[in-house]
Amino acid sequence: MAFRHPEDLPPGDAGLLPADAVIAVDGPAGSGKSSTARALAERFGLLYIDTGAMYRALTHAALAAGVDPADEAALAALLGPVDLALRPSGGETTVLWDGGDVSRVIRTPEVEAAVSQVSSHPEVRRLMVERQQALGRRGGVVMEGRDIGSVVFPLATAKIHLTATPEARARRRHLQFRQRGVEVDPVALAAELAARDRQDSERATSPLQISPDAIVIDSSDLSFEEQNELCARACLVNPTLDAAIDHDPDRARRELPPQYRLAYGVMGTIARFYGLKEYGNAGRPAPPGCILAANHISLWDPILVGATFRRSRVHSLAKAELFRPSWPMGRFLRWLDSIPIRRKGYDRNAFSEATAGLKRGANLLIFPEGTRQAIGHPGLVRSGLGILVQESRAPVTPIFLRGGYGRRCGGSLDSPLEIWYGPMLRWHAVDDLLLEMDRRVVSERIGQLCRAAWGELQARSYHQHPVTEFEKTLAEKQLRQFAARQARVFRQ
Repeated sequence: MAFRHPEDLPPGDAGLLPADAVIAVDGPAGSGKSSTARALAERFGLLYIDTGAMYRALTHAALAAGVDPADEAALAALLGPVDLALRPSGGETTVLWDGGDVSRVIRTPEVEAAVSQVSSHPEVRRLMVERQQALGRRGGVVMEGRDIGSVVFPLATAKIHLTATPEARARRRHLQFRQRGVEVDPVALAAELAARDRQDSERATSPLQISPDAIVIDSSDLSFEEQNELCARACLVNPTLDAAIDHDPDRARRELPPQYRLAYGVMGTIARFYGLKEYGNAGRPAPPGCILAANHISLWDPILVGATFRRSRVHSLAKAELFRPSWPMGRFLRWLDSIPIRRKGYDRNAFSEATAGLKRGANLLIFPEGTRQAIGHPGLVRSGLGILVQESRAPVTPIFLRGGYGRRCGGSLDSPLEIWYGPMLRWHAVDDLLLEMDRRVVSERIGQLCRAAWGELQARSYHQHPVTEFEKTLAEKQLRQFAARQARVFRQ
């Protein structure tokens, strides 16, 4: 539920916030996200990145050059070669367009009126997101905008969705113009904000929406100081929860049943033989009641993922076909607490058993795409993940697999064998979303966030080891093959 007062959250320990933290602040126009993001950056010693100023700079340049804000291709061409830089300066952000300071001229009513249309174009947003991700991947930043938590940084350390009533936002925006010496009609300003809300929320690409793992803060009745204090406390919620996880590997190992020790040992030996590399999983036994959501590219995926668990007891959902009485695989999977699931339609028994296990504190491995996908192209996440999250509120750890093909002893340069763990996604905003939309749409939001998390982990993998020609060729072949299988399995 939305938080409305600093006392709604505990103060937290600022020392728990990592130095490379990424804090995402999203919200509608006039919600105060720029001022708050700037204050958070100063409070925690992080770099403030005003992504809205980047779109404003492009809008100003377009208006100055006579480019139609509706002309997507011309806007993309205008932005492409430009050196667009943001530099902190005395608590403010200096915006440089090809070296020229445009910090003041991007705050005019003319830019305000056109920026939403400029930022609605998919190609413009793609180019801007690339620049924003490059700025933020170094870590240690506070970034504000409208799609930071859902698109730009789905794995942000902390996500805040800042909102306020339309009346409160109109008053604040009017005051901002007056402080700059610009007189505007309050009624017209309120109408422009309402129109921008609609445009930002309804655009097809990266719309303004509440990320299901964001902490929602309603600042309508808060002073600026109270708003900043509440947001600062929100930044420390996830680090505080992470610090409470038991990381003792010896205790976790002692609690493992014998069959898990044997299975993890065998899978670990196979993974080491093929040169599996792990990232983001050092010394982290999964906390009780956590969903481990991995992308699916190969029949080897369960073995490779299982090789990285080692210290945690993990149940799994596996397709019902593997549990045929005549197949020894079915008995082996049952031995490891696997749950059979029908992939066509809603398997009530499987979801009930999995949800009950999560509530008892068991962990659960699932491949929520439902079937294998082409490498480098994570597929749509099916509704099962969202159903499990809504029923159990279990946090989700996204896991990205790369390189199940082209296996060689010691590893393959053509197909690097890697597993990337992301930070846990905790569903702070699911109750807020369920007040406004039905469960199916909430499941879609959860699935979109999981897929975006895989995309970010894939980008980190490709940054370290660029995609190979072998992978490109195989992906093109698989895209043709797997589309037909997807249609057959799910009757699409």
